[in-house]
Amino acid sequence: MSNDNRNDLTTDHGAHNRNEPHKRGLLLRFIIFMAWVIGIGLLLSLVACQPNNPKVFIVEEVA
Repeated sequence: MSNDNRNDLTTDHGAHNRNEPHKRGLLLRFIIFMAWVIGIGLLLSLVACQPNNPKVFIVEEVA
């Protein structure tokens, strides 16, 4: 029976190693997604924070 347990441990360990590239792909996709979010946020902040030139209307009171 102990031989069966050893075989199960080696197969579980091998299965664990196969999941590692999948995690790397998810990390890469997450980094690309966050780069898009940061880029869009920076573009929106540049558009939203443009200095505006308010025109001052001077109204003279005639007494």
